[in-house]
Amino acid sequence: MRVMAIDYGKSRVGIALSDPLGVIAQPLTSIKVKSQKELFRQILKIIQESDVGLIIIGNPLSHKGEATEMSDEISRFIKRLKKRINTEIKLWDERFTSQYAMNILKTMKVKKQKGLVDQVAASIMLDEYLRSCSTCTT
Repeated sequence: MRVMAIDYGKSRVGIALSDPLGVIAQPLTSIKVKSQKELFRQILKIIQESDVGLIIIGNPLSHKGEATEMSDEISRFIKRLKKRINTEIKLWDERFTSQYAMNILKTMKVKKQKGLVDQVAASIMLDEYLRSCSTCTT
């Protein structure tokens, strides 16, 4: 069973997956949001094909740790997703993951690709979750 991380955005959604043992986080894809229906279809396909047992969704809190306008959008997204799946969903503090992802890609001399930043940000978030949880049941 794998853990999936979602870096939700209004125009693109970054997806990362763990290995089956829940040890290694890997960027998977970025989904360009054309419609919510299509976004959910693609997410559900990944969940089914990859045996996802837990979903981590990034919550972009403010510098002070408070909910933001985007946090409210993510709450609505989670409610709609929960109507379609039975998979457990956890919110994860994703402050600075996109900036960290851009810095990593810059260090690697990768030309800025918006979709790649989203995938790497999701992977960073997933890696943080996996490392923080020594007793995860994945």
